[in-house]
Amino acid sequence: MKIIRIEQDRIKVELTADDLQDMNIDISKLTPNSPELSLFLCDIMDAVKEETGFSLDSGQVVVEASSGEGGIVLMLSRIRRGIDRSRIRGVRAVRKNETVIFEFYRFEDLAGLLLNIDRKYIENMRLYMYHSEFYLAVPRSGIPVLIYEYSMKNRRSSVAESILAEYGRFIADGDKLCIMANDLKKII
Repeated sequence: MKIIRIEQDRIKVELTADDLQDMNIDISKLTPNSPELSLFLCDIMDAVKEETGFSLDSGQVVVEASSGEGGIVLMLSRIRRGIDRSRIRGVRAVRKNETVIFEFYRFEDLAGLLLNIDRKYIENMRLYMYHSEFYLAVPRSGIPVLIYEYSMKNRRSSVAESILAEYGRFIADGDKLCIMANDLKKII
């Protein structure tokens, strides 16, 4: 583990794959709000305090994580008092043709959505199957509100659709998806 003090309130921690293995860390278990993530971050903060004297106990701390050369790079920053937070805004680049991926664990949920939304939305969707789940790729500009009631997750990433296109099975889009929705309405 390599700990580098970048600024007074900012520390960089570089962990190699060997470091993670020594710490018995399975990266796949480090999910938001998981006990494994909390314990991992406590261990990291203890190591940072021991090596640099930098205490992250007081005040708010922001942790940024990214992958790096088989390991993880963490940026630990203490938010300083007196900063006008009303001026701080999150920035996210939005691609013009960005799609949002909605995941359906059961076909019944997908069918329920297709039965209850307008054709104008369905015409712009693409349906994939990956493993045993169904995924709808929907243009960001045409997301029906009702989709949130039927889908289990949503992912905002064009990378996710490229993965579905490469490894998943394309089922239908546009007119074929509309025909599928009409056939479902005939059955019900």
